[in-house]
Amino acid sequence: MINIRWVDTNLPTQYEHSTASLQQKKQWSAIKLFYRQHMAYARVSSKESVAVIYQDDAKAFDTANPQAVPHNEANSTITSGREGLESREIIAAVRIKHVGQYQLISGLLVAPHLRGKKLATQLLQFIAPTLVAQKCFLFTDISLQALYQQQQFQWLQPAHIAQVPAEIMQLYQRYHSESRPLIIMQLS
Repeated sequence: MINIRWVDTNLPTQYEHSTASLQQKKQWSAIKLFYRQHMAYARVSSKESVAVIYQDDAKAFDTANPQAVPHNEANSTITSGREGLESREIIAAVRIKHVGQYQLISGLLVAPHLRGKKLATQLLQFIAPTLVAQKCFLFTDISLQALYQQQQFQWLQPAHIAQVPAEIMQLYQRYHSESRPLIIMQLS
């Protein structure tokens, strides 16, 4: 079984020692570790909204059979609570950075041994209600263009890049390079 949840990124101060604050800090540490292990260049910030897929049962995915995808209500749960998360493994995550009045989806990551099982699609569908059309952007490798197009994102071809807001364009110029070419997509 999987659980998709929003993670509370408003970390408690160093003076708060409640059980909830300790759980929250452990959860945040697990997210940072997940990114460090699988996307070392990612810089996770507590100012971002983060949605995570936790795996409750290691047998929930048959890694030898990439077609075995848990996608119905019988074997997946979508919730926003945080009870009992310390014993669950993070298998996928996505971040939404707020850039002025815009949103930037960044760091969509699925554990390498579970790729091809539609977890990225499930995450994108989970966060979709929070995304604002025409104000949500992402940068991606062209090989992932079809994944995002299925979720209503459109590729902004070079002729239309001038329409991209300056705040988003500055970030794009920081992340894009010849060694790591990226395209810009916008939620339509």
